[in-house]
Amino acid sequence: MLRMIFVGGLSVAGIYGALYSGFGALLFYLWIGYFRPETWVWDSSLLDALDLSFFSGAWLLLRAPFSDGRFRFDLRTGLVFLFLLLSLGSMLTSEYLEYSQPFWTEFAKTALVTYVLVSLITDRTRYRLVMLVMALSLGFEAAKQGWTTLVFHPGSKNFNPFPTLGDENGVAVFMLMLSVLFIALSQTATRRWERWTHRFFAVGVAYRAISTYSRGGFLSAGALVLVWVLRSKQKVRSAVAMAIVGGLVLSVLPQSFWERMSTIQVADEEQQDDSVRSRLHFWRVALDMTNAHPVLGIGHNAFNKAYDAYDFSYGRYGAGRSVHSSWFGVLAELGYPAFFVYLSILALAAFGTESVVRKAKAGKVPAELYHYGVALQTGLAVFLVGGSFVPTQYTEMLWHWIGLTFALRHVAMESAASQAAEPATVHAAAGFQPAAAARGI
Repeated sequence: MLRMIFVGGLSVAGIYGALYSGFGALLFYLWIGYFRPETWVWDSSLLDALDLSFFSGAWLLLRAPFSDGRFRFDLRTGLVFLFLLLSLGSMLTSEYLEYSQPFWTEFAKTALVTYVLVSLITDRTRYRLVMLVMALSLGFEAAKQGWTTLVFHPGSKNFNPFPTLGDENGVAVFMLMLSVLFIALSQTATRRWERWTHRFFAVGVAYRAISTYSRGGFLSAGALVLVWVLRSKQKVRSAVAMAIVGGLVLSVLPQSFWERMSTIQVADEEQQDDSVRSRLHFWRVALDMTNAHPVLGIGHNAFNKAYDAYDFSYGRYGAGRSVHSSWFGVLAELGYPAFFVYLSILALAAFGTESVVRKAKAGKVPAELYHYGVALQTGLAVFLVGGSFVPTQYTEMLWHWIGLTFALRHVAMESAASQAAEPATVHAAAGFQPAAAARGI
């Protein structure tokens, strides 16, 4: 009952905000998408009947054109729509059209919401609110599970799924990306209790990622630490903080965890476990699919359906298997043109955040944008590594993350224009300050 009251109160507040403004509709949709209230309450029959996810998404797309957003169409958003168009062509020309269509419809909604997200984030206040809603909605349950496992069952594997993130490999990657959002929120918080709350969530979410026992997640965690320390203004302090947190997390992991991680470096095919050998096989199958359908691929998200027809091992690793890679997934399912567009989108996302980071260091934009930029860069690095082992190319959180990089660039450009019109003394006060960067992890 208490859970239903809690979810009901948040739903009422969200509906009120959604009716009030387009930006409120965006926040309500993000809360539903990341919090998934129907999975949080004991009896979900009422929420399932209401289908809040569908109606909130539909209302957002209807409400957004009449809001105060800035609907830009530039190279970055143009490439998103081009990728969507190529995936549509892939679906329509696929022999697995019926199987592929529901997945494409879901991805089309994701792409449209990403564009709306970029358009409705018009200032720093809105940017932080979107990050808060995404982080707290998904991180509330994840941090609870992480800390509960760490305190009461240290070292045990967490088998609880997050339906929107895929299997344990996807959960590991996106939990690590989520942890850097909490770190950025802690660095830009104005109150002490808020900073420590975000740090608490960051540790819980990070342990939730590690406790999946995902080898791809473990490599992604290494990428997170490396990029975060290298991009930090206070490298020694960041390295020490990461070492302390890492020592806390890793010290409770049993020998079985390290034995599983040790198979990452096995090069001898005879010593590889079935998981490693199967992934190499799936990637070879993906290349065969790509070469057979180089322009539009086998069909949007159709690798699993097409796998048996291209499996040259004749069922050694099972039937209807996954590609286990975002890169090979895009290649096989959408073809070479879409793969190039996909890489271009990710490259522009990274370059855009780098531009914001440099402007912040030069004092041309507010210091908080520096922290957001580094967090988004770190999250992209986590995905680049982890996405190599899990097919997350259409996952909603990834595309919202890309949208955040595009929106950050727009917010930074307008902040720079605003500061350029102010006296030079204001620039120094609002720009990058080493002390602000060293306020905590």
